[in-house]
Amino acid sequence: MLRICNRMATLATTIALLVVLAGCSANETTTTTTEPVPLRFPGDSVDDVVVVGEKASSSISVAAAANIRDALERLQPALEDACESDITFVFGSSGRLRMQVLAGARFGLFLSADIAFTEEVFQKGFVVPDGAGAYGIGRLALIWRNGVDPPAALGSLSDASFGTIAIANPSHAPYGRAASEALSKVGVLDAVEDRLVLGDNARQAVDYAETGNADAALVALALVVNTGRPFQVIESTLHEPILQTGAVIKGTGAELTGRCILQYLLDPEGQTFLSDFGFEVARR
Repeated sequence: MLRICNRMATLATTIALLVVLAGCSANETTTTTTEPVPLRFPGDSVDDVVVVGEKASSSISVAAAANIRDALERLQPALEDACESDITFVFGSSGRLRMQVLAGARFGLFLSADIAFTEEVFQKGFVVPDGAGAYGIGRLALIWRNGVDPPAALGSLSDASFGTIAIANPSHAPYGRAASEALSKVGVLDAVEDRLVLGDNARQAVDYAETGNADAALVALALVVNTGRPFQVIESTLHEPILQTGAVIKGTGAELTGRCILQYLLDPEGQTFLSDFGFEVARR
């Protein structure tokens, strides 16, 4: 028999039950709504969590934005212990992972770096009731390869000494979009556009700078803050907030486990851990 962790058991004692059609699965989902996804935030009560014939699982696959990779890999033992499940993380750009969820991939939880992708998954009927939450606000950082003088400011990237500048692909990676917005805001996007190297996700943009394939890179703070390498934090006013959100996917047989993992990230211990990786608390 599958064990249900204490965290899930606590949630289960405070739930309100709904009557729904049996046999619904993520692959069969066709419902589309136009309502904004109702998000839980750190500190919200869980008294109104709704469980609809959901199950716990001894294993779960989680689709997670590449920018939170280092944090989740460090936190994995605690998550597995709290939720009594073996967790397999699949990391990538939020946009590409969203496409996999919509195609029916058996992810029990989707941790996105972009609320728009969580919204889409919700609107197309893939999210369990009350199954979405905002686990943090991400920050952007500037790094540079070894042997290059640190830029005085973001606008300094227009200097020819920065021959290549790596960012994540803005078309499907939220940190790439934020990087593009920041470069535009300081007035250098046109000057550096031909020198941009696009990584598939936030992690790859870091790799370009670390391997010397880019002179500088605009990346997720969470991927460099604990590495010991130098970096500059980019002012959050230079781009739209990077609101990172999670959604529990319905019909996977691991809904309670997905809820447990997401709730851990929203609870004080999870928030304290995420703050060590540069995430700010998401608020209404």
